[in-house]
Amino acid sequence: MRGKRPLSERQVKSLRKLVEGNELHELLLNLSVDLMLRGGDLLQLRVSDVLTESGTVKSEVKIKQQKTNKTTLSIPLSKNSINVIKKYIVGRDMDDFVFRSQFSHFTKRPLSIFQYSRIVKKWMGEHLGLDDVSSFSTHSLRKTKSSVIYQKTQSVEIVRRLLGQSSVTATSAYLGIEDSDALEVA
Repeated sequence: MRGKRPLSERQVKSLRKLVEGNELHELLLNLSVDLMLRGGDLLQLRVSDVLTESGTVKSEVKIKQQKTNKTTLSIPLSKNSINVIKKYIVGRDMDDFVFRSQFSHFTKRPLSIFQYSRIVKKWMGEHLGLDDVSSFSTHSLRKTKSSVIYQKTQSVEIVRRLLGQSSVTATSAYLGIEDSDALEVA
């Protein structure tokens, strides 16, 4: 597979147990896997993106992507994400960032992409005990659910639409699908 590796379902389950009780880490892990967003888009999420005006958790999330300027499909939230949002987000100001910087009470800024990257590397190294974490990044989390969906459906088009990518060719490359993979199926 080209680029950064997705996490396995086993790794995601292990991480969910390991980060339990850490607000930022629980939110990052669950929402990043569920929403399949680029890191920059994920960190810009506001409370109003995940809660209704009445303060209940939305069942799906739709945002405008910074890179492509396209709006994503309405991506459903898993039970894990809904529970974590209920646990940590309900009651917060609608304009707050979901992923607040540790200095957010002073700066009103979201977590930085650099800090997000450090957290992911820590998960892979310290929590999962991997010696070489170079093949994992924040993008691994975006790739996790899309890879599972591709494995289940074998449809590049479905994954393309979910990721908001412009072409099947780009999505095939993103998923690491080679000509040899296609020939094996033929």
